Amino acid sequence: MNNMKRNILLGIILAGLTLSCASTKNDTTTVISPYSASRPAIGYSALVYGLPQTRLYFEVELVKTVIKKGPYSEYANRMLGLQNVPTKDSESWHIKSIHVGSKQEVDGKRLYSVSFIDYPENLDKLLRFTSAGLMLDVSVGNVLTSDQNQGKSGDDFQFINTAVSSTVNEKVDTVYKTVLTDTAFVRIPYIQRTLTARTAEEQAREAAQQIFDIRKNRFEILISKAEYPPDGASLKLVLQSLDMQEDQLLSLFNGVKTEDRQMVTYSVLPEKPETTAELFYFSERAGIVSKNTAGAKSVWYETGKITVPASFTAEQQAKNIIYYRIPQVVEVSAGVDRNTLVREHITICQLGNIVSFPLAAPPKK
Repeated sequence: MNNMKRNILLGIILAGLTLSCASTKNDTTTVISPYSASRPAIGYSALVYGLPQTRLYFEVELVKTVIKKGPYSEYANRMLGLQNVPTKDSESWHIKSIHVGSKQEVDGKRLYSVSFIDYPENLDKLLRFTSAGLMLDVSVGNVLTSDQNQGKSGDDFQFINTAVSSTVNEKVDTVYKTVLTDTAFVRIPYIQRTLTARTAEEQAREAAQQIFDIRKNRFEILISKAEYPPDGASLKLVLQSLDMQEDQLLSLFNGVKTEDRQMVTYSVLPEKPETTAELFYFSERAGIVSKNTAGAKSVWYETGKITVPASFTAEQQAKNIIYYRIPQVVEVSAGVDRNTLVREHITICQLGNIVSFPLAAPPKK
């Protein structure tokens, strides 16, 4: 029976048990009752259906921003006039958006068995109506959490150092060596080469000079002062190459900023209106964190207030009717701390009333 219950949750309407006993054609009574493992009465057939419930999905877009300072950042203002450049590496997170969606699934607590001898003529019409309207059209889903990284990652970024021709200085000197011969002392000249490391300031100065040279070349090309000025497609390619070289050189001063995009989806099953609960906790320094992390902010959702009459509880057997659930439209919102990022009106089935429909019109008096 456990397997049977699990299988019930996978469909909209499941055919029940048909007993091979003789039916009484004169008996048109149809009995509906909460589903249980008991078999229908002798001579009856049965089918089982479930009422819908709504699962909410919150798709959260997080963005991780990584900033790498340039190796020549301390010379940016003095050599190029650049201000407010990053002077240290940093990493930060922010929530860009939250989207709310919903899907219907079987409410395992609201399964009903319809027992009959002759199949009710009106039952097909009712079931077609509910299937086309609010009956289930998706399979059962559990909590879904998925991560997808898109874009460039700044964690492993390395600067392309095209600024300097060499990181060392070569000093060439002519020195003399005194050599004793048979008759006198003789001074013999020879070349001495000395290599010394170039300072960061020297390398930065060369990078800045290359930037100025690129800008000068671009200007001369645009005003046609170059010796062999390109035109058409060649001009476009040359300008694109100069722009790329300048951007690479400028990054050595003003650093590089990269962004990683992450999508995370959470699902919840609301049980009552006027509910506020946390989806997860978020830190601007580390992204998704535990509740106890210093500086953690709550990412929450809320279901609004609804005004509905008291629900009819269908717990007993009844004849010649079918139970159904009228869904409610509820305002659903989500946000971070005190900031609301999204507010939507969504139909939530399980917050509505259970009602009954007659299978047939009452007899005329």
